[in-house]
Amino acid sequence: GDDVYNATLAASLFSILFNALLVRHVPGWLDALWHFRARGPSVAEATRSGGVVLCGFGRVGSEIGEALETFEVPYTVIERDPDICAQLRARGVPCVFGDAAHRALLARAGVARAPLVIVALPEIERARLAVAAVRALRPDVPLLARAHGRAEAEALRAKGATEIIQPELEASATLIRHALAALGLPKDRTIAYLERYRSAMERADADAGAAATVALPEVRELALGAGGVTDRSLRDARIRERFGVTVVAIRRADGLVLNPPPDTMLRAGDVVRVFGLTDQIEAFAAESGR
Repeated sequence: GDDVYNATLAASLFSILFNALLVRHVPGWLDALWHFRARGPSVAEATRSGGVVLCGFGRVGSEIGEALETFEVPYTVIERDPDICAQLRARGVPCVFGDAAHRALLARAGVARAPLVIVALPEIERARLAVAAVRALRPDVPLLARAHGRAEAEALRAKGATEIIQPELEASATLIRHALAALGLPKDRTIAYLERYRSAMERADADAGAAATVALPEVRELALGAGGVTDRSLRDARIRERFGVTVVAIRRADGLVLNPPPDTMLRAGDVVRVFGLTDQIEAFAAESGR
């Protein structure tokens, strides 16, 4: 009766407390064990001088690490794979074993003194938690992160990432740069175009900056009137094909749609953010504006 109930309750409470203890301390114990096995450098010693903190050492993280080593920039890695941690320590790279979303591990890696934090984790949820944890410890540190698309980029930016790298955007920019170079176009104009392109694609920012001395694309917001391109999807409206402009965002009463998919319906009253040359935007405005 009561004895069995009390014993069960006591066992449950002990289990809860013991699990909490494990969650709090096991990452540190495991890290110490792997540090001993790898006989690598002391993380505490390596982080006193304030090196870069690199979260994740997969395909992307390892490339970043190679670049940092090439320029002799000290860095500390936080990595969940014990084999990778052991290999890094064996060749003299400080590595903290565990999840970068844990503030204690970030602190041990030297976030408090780091000039830069790079989150190179491929999983968006882990990356989002890591960015939030870094910001809780260091609101001021520059923080770079990777994202696979616009929605992920916005999620990371909302948590405090300073700059987000999108592989698809980088591939597009590289192809544009090579194409314009192959056509023999002026290098300064190509660079100016790419800067404007990145500004529009990364942030969908309506303020595209000061006017340039050469014709360059701009970002502008236009309110859609009835008729014209409304009551049709982006695919059916063929805005890119007809006017040469790209719709990078749509602002509505229920929120902002970034990088809208082709099946997005256009409605009267929508405020569309478009990227294109001035005369292209003017032609689009004449057809679709209020």
